[in-house]
Amino acid sequence: MSDEIDMPTGPRRNKMIYSFEQEIPLWGRRDLRRQGARAEVDQMTAQSQAADVELVEKVKVAFARYYTAYQAVRRISEQQRAMTSITQVSRDRYAGGRGEQGEVIRAEVEATRVAAEVLRLEASLRSARGQLNALLNRRADAALAAPERLRPLPDPRVLNVTLLAARARQVSPALAADAAAISGADVNRALTDRNWYPDVTVGAGAIDRGSYGPTGYQAWIGMRVPLQWGLRDAQAREATAQANAARARFGAREQQIQGDLADAAAGAEGSRQTIDLIRRRLLPQAEALVRSGTAGYSQGKVDLATVLRAQADLVGYRLQLLSTEFDAQRQIATIERLIGGDL
Repeated sequence: MSDEIDMPTGPRRNKMIYSFEQEIPLWGRRDLRRQGARAEVDQMTAQSQAADVELVEKVKVAFARYYTAYQAVRRISEQQRAMTSITQVSRDRYAGGRGEQGEVIRAEVEATRVAAEVLRLEASLRSARGQLNALLNRRADAALAAPERLRPLPDPRVLNVTLLAARARQVSPALAADAAAISGADVNRALTDRNWYPDVTVGAGAIDRGSYGPTGYQAWIGMRVPLQWGLRDAQAREATAQANAARARFGAREQQIQGDLADAAAGAEGSRQTIDLIRRRLLPQAEALVRSGTAGYSQGKVDLATVLRAQADLVGYRLQLLSTEFDAQRQIATIERLIGGDL
């Protein structure tokens, strides 16, 4: 600081004052501030982990969708080849005088419908490939290997909602972020209460008068007294409200996670049972019906409508199986996001 030397007469003389001042927080406020900063770091870390878990869930679901679309194209392509064969049989029967022209036209119409379905599913496959590439930070048209299999479904005993909820309370990043927010709000409330007590400020300085006088020194101690009573009360109410809100968010999120876990676990178990039913009963029955119908139609023992209906039912069951497998994978990915890790 630049100032003037106190002189009753004569020209003005300058002096320089070099000083420092340090505020010393008392009553444990420094430790509380450290705890508050640590709680904020913990909250940001948990939020980052929650974002990572959500990204992993999206990748899992995108891969399941890619696998489903890839297999759907294969299944419908198989039906297309079967329809080509059936159409040729109908033509041969008509040429030999054993069939009607209407059967040929109907078979060709069905073959055209299947070809249009192939185009639709191929577009869905390209969309699924682009979505997965985007999540992997690759070009949308980048090549992907053919998906070999889906992740195996976990043992039904693992999907116990009580055990899943207990694990979520321990490791869920979302709950950890809310818990850190509660800790930070409690520290902020305690710090607000301590602000009622004054802080101490100490300082020292040196006075440089140049050639106009000796060097002088200063030292002082001060105290900051909170005189704004209304402001302090308002801050205390705000800190209390923030702490209560943080606890309310934690409780609401915990209940939401428990509800979502129950819903996803029930859905996964239902999907598992549906998959088992389709694989063990519906598909074998539909495949046997297609084989017998195709053989009977070539011999004139079964009409074309029965064969086409059997083909459509078989492909429908296969696509339903793929859709159910996708639902199961999506529900398992949801559970793993909610509990913060793989099952």
